[in-house]
Amino acid sequence: MSSLIETQPLDAAVPTCGDWDLAALATHVGWVYRWAAVALRTAAMPERGAVSRPDSPDELHDWFTTSATDALDALRSVDPSAPTWHPFQPPQLAGFWLRRLTHETTIHLLDAQLTCSMTPDIEAEMASDGIDEYLTVALPRVLSGEGVTVPTTTLHIHCTDVDGEWLIVPSDDGLVITREHAKGDAALRGPAAAMFAGLWGRQGAAGEIDIAGDADVAASWLAIGGN
Repeated sequence: MSSLIETQPLDAAVPTCGDWDLAALATHVGWVYRWAAVALRTAAMPERGAVSRPDSPDELHDWFTTSATDALDALRSVDPSAPTWHPFQPPQLAGFWLRRLTHETTIHLLDAQLTCSMTPDIEAEMASDGIDEYLTVALPRVLSGEGVTVPTTTLHIHCTDVDGEWLIVPSDDGLVITREHAKGDAALRGPAAAMFAGLWGRQGAAGEIDIAGDADVAASWLAIGGN
């Protein structure tokens, strides 16, 4: 993403992220990097104002590069089994952040590539793990937000180019997600990259998804997306 910030118009609209332009997208990702680095080093929720933003577009590239370096340094310096803080459900261990930042980077690099009329290229194994991370980490938090409708139907997801199958069953205690071949009210089938992009609300960005069963059920799950 750093090279795109340096070479592409910063005011280019990002078609997959509402009213963001490329500068806003890069600022978001860089801010997440810095925020995660603070959480890694302190094992606490970063205090308000602990993370800076660039003062002007002219500073964005250097600020973003420093943000990425800071996150990498924090990931390398903190033991994965050490305690951390994050706003998600899994155990509060520092190793969580490597996976979270990897997929945060992947989905927003896709956004940046689409902005710059480039074809996204997500490796299938990476995408399959990204699907699992979306379902087990990001989705429960997205569904806990205000005004979000939680589907009551079941969904099966099946990657066609790499190992990866999941069944999502809503319950009173939240989502029950199992990694199995099973029948749901609807099923999504397709390449892992297409599935990863589609679940994050970027349908069609990395290939097409085939829908079996109730199309309205499938649409309700795909409509959830995320930032």
